[in-house]
Amino acid sequence: MKSASQLWLSRICMGLATSFLVGSASSLFLWGLEKIQVFRTEHIALLYCLPILGVAFQYLSQLPNSSNKLGTNDLINRVNQKREDISWTLGPFILLGTWLSQLFGASVGREGTAVQMGGSIAHQFSQWLQLEEFEKRDWLQAGMAAGFASVFGTPWAGCLFGLEISKVGHLSLRGIFPCLISAFGANWVSLHVWGTNHTIYPNIFLPEINGLFWLKLACIGLFLGLIGLIYSRLESIISKSFARLPIHYILKGILGGLILLLIFQFPYFQESIGLGSSYLLRPFETGDTSNFALSKTLATSLSLGLGFKGGEATPLFLIGAHASSALHEIISLPIPLLAALGFTCLYTGLAKTPLTSMVMGIELFGYEAWFCFFICALIVMYISGKNGIFKTQAWANWVPKPLYS
Repeated sequence: MKSASQLWLSRICMGLATSFLVGSASSLFLWGLEKIQVFRTEHIALLYCLPILGVAFQYLSQLPNSSNKLGTNDLINRVNQKREDISWTLGPFILLGTWLSQLFGASVGREGTAVQMGGSIAHQFSQWLQLEEFEKRDWLQAGMAAGFASVFGTPWAGCLFGLEISKVGHLSLRGIFPCLISAFGANWVSLHVWGTNHTIYPNIFLPEINGLFWLKLACIGLFLGLIGLIYSRLESIISKSFARLPIHYILKGILGGLILLLIFQFPYFQESIGLGSSYLLRPFETGDTSNFALSKTLATSLSLGLGFKGGEATPLFLIGAHASSALHEIISLPIPLLAALGFTCLYTGLAKTPLTSMVMGIELFGYEAWFCFFICALIVMYISGKNGIFKTQAWANWVPKPLYS
């Protein structure tokens, strides 16, 4: 049993190490994504390598104990004590896998990569320090918080994401210190040591709040919830159907790459190639964005369902913001407010993290609409069903569960 001084020394070491390593890893990841997006734009023929990358991912999935089989769901299971230790290879694998998926044009995001790298780094460091089991789980959450915070520049949201993600409706009081210090530390390292830049979004202002406003807010939540339900069902159907195909893994990899390559040949899907971060600000300026929301939904569902690697946050930010912004002619609300609600609430509702939604909205768009982010995320959380992005999440006993999975 460690003394109090030894315990706090190990916590300080973990906090400093997690902050620096995860913040540095996120900065390296974002730097690589920036270079990759420029390079792919100049060499569009890289799309034709998608079948080769598909084969590589399918081959890795056949190997025993391959990191290709690990993801955020496994980190959540580790926090909830439903699996053993996470392999150290998860971090490097997901970094390279996401870079390659982006390089060849797959429509995937960056949050999953940052969260998985952060969790993997913190977990391995806690192993080396031989921390107690409960401390390992706390710092795994802290690593996930640090990854989320540093990749988006939202330390408060990152802290809450790490605390909320493992069990819906439950915040671990014991994990507050690790998540708080790691999220803020990793974000500081990313910004001030490596000079990472994040997108600056406009501040959001509310119209007059009356009964009609609350009705409109509920309609937006329902609309985003239906989009979330369709997206999660579509990605799940594609993934399960593709996994059950009775063909050799090489043919399966080629088929997956060819399907993605084929849809990217249509002009309708051209803007859905890759991350799409250059379109993040567009829905705040114009409401004519519904076509992009649909094409991005299909492209991302196919990319992830067919086995390419990456996160879902940025695609869902884009889908939500573009879809809700297109409602401005039906729901008479300011376009920036509609876009901000879709940007924040679709992803966090599917992730079942409503407090993260509220705080992320404040950090990105200002404090005025804080209750709007929270309410919309709650509606999306329930409309989209029990199983959102992370299928292994537990639910606290006091929280009412959706009627369907």
